[in-house]
Amino acid sequence: MSFVATPVPPSSPPSSVVPGDGFWPDIDVAAMRDALALGPGVPHARLLGAIEGGLLAVEGQLAEWRARAESAGATSLDQVEPDRTIAGEVRAVVLWTRAVRFAAAAEIADLHTEMSATGHGAAAAPEKRLTAADYRRLSTEAVRDLLGTSRCTVELI
Repeated sequence: MSFVATPVPPSSPPSSVVPGDGFWPDIDVAAMRDALALGPGVPHARLLGAIEGGLLAVEGQLAEWRARAESAGATSLDQVEPDRTIAGEVRAVVLWTRAVRFAAAAEIADLHTEMSATGHGAAAAPEKRLTAADYRRLSTEAVRDLLGTSRCTVELI
């Protein structure tokens, strides 16, 4: 008896991006899959929809910030503090990408329960599985870092 492995087809077409609007950069779909360890179980169309939702959510939170940046002369996000870099990429772009990725991951975790770790996946690493709330928190932290505001929210009872 022999075993023949068949390659898993790519989850998304190569070089697939969700385009930004010129100010906001494109979101690379494959890079997001890799960063969040999303396998082929998340169909391409679902991931695109979640990324679009993430873009809408984060753009809404940053609308006033963007207006101030454009008033200061920036025509794209990579022109906002271009000398502040992380691993060779402009810090603002890194934070934007993180915010969108995590907002999209929260949507996937919320709406697509079959994508959560179950059975073998849950038994293999239950302590490593992030919830939609975890992803939302990470997205909010990235937005607040970009805004230059505190990550701490305190409410009086």
